[in-house]
Order: sequence, then C-alpha cells, then structure tokens
Amino acid sequence: MIAIALILGFFFALTAEIIPCGPFYALLHPDFVALLLLYWAISSSSELSLTIVWLIGLFQDMVLGDVLGAQAIAGVIMIYLLYTSLGRVRRLSSWEQLFFIFLLLLTHRLLVWLWQAWAGVITWHFSLLLGPLIGALLWPIFTLALDYLRHALRPRPT
Repeated sequence: MIAIALILGFFFALTAEIIPCGPFYALLHPDFVALLLLYWAISSSSELSLTIVWLIGLFQDMVLGDVLGAQAIAGVIMIYLLYTSLGRVRRLSSWEQLFFIFLLLLTHRLLVWLWQAWAGVITWHFSLLLGPLIGALLWPIFTLALDYLRHALRPRPT
C-alpha cells in the first residue's frame, strides 16, 4: 500500500510541477518532487535507493523538458547529503527541520541551475532562491498531510 502512495505522490508532485500557472507561479513554486523525496527519505524505515532517486530525476527532466540529468544529479546529491545526517534530522521536530530542508532544497536548486547554466540554457536571477524558501516554509504542512495519508493507507490487522 505504501508503494501505491509513493507512486501516486510522485504523480501529483510532477503534475504540480507542470501546471501552467503563469510566470509568477514559475518563480515561486517549490520543487514538489524534491520535497516528496526528502519526506520519503526521512520518514521511511528503509532507505530510499539513490538509483530510484536518479531514475525519478531523469523522468522529471523528461517531463519538464530540462537538460537531461539536471534533476537526477541534484536529487541524488540532495538525498546523499540528507543520509549523511539522517539520524540527527529524524530527531528534530518538523519545525526544526525547516532550516535543514531549506539548505537541502537550496542545494538542489543551485545544482540544477549550475547544470543548466553549464549547458547554456538559463541565467542567474535571485528569484531562484524563492522556491527553496517557500518549500521550506511549506515543510511542516507538507509533512503533516503526508503523515496523515501514510497512516490512513497503512494496512490494519483484522
């Protein structure tokens, strides 16, 4: 049942990424796939495989039309950095995790930007920093909603 929740979550996260809502939304929206990856890496008892993260990132690159590999390498590095201090992060409350999540999302955004800038696709703008900030501010609400769904979909003994 958890695998179904994970697949549905990534479907909705990718859908939220590609919804055309205008240039203002494009500047402000957080990377919902990165938020979902962080949530599943923190909350699951088994580690999220870096290969799965890489494949999700490649799929996200294809769906978004980004430079191939940008989301994939940024996602793998973001999750690897999370795994280096996972025990500490799990002990924090979701409000205390805000700063750490902001740094991980910022790292992800900057790595995607570097990959795209290397390919000559994008230029720097300070609005690139707003997505990780908004994602970090949404983190407590995001975790509460996904925790509720995870517990609601958990199979109950009969």
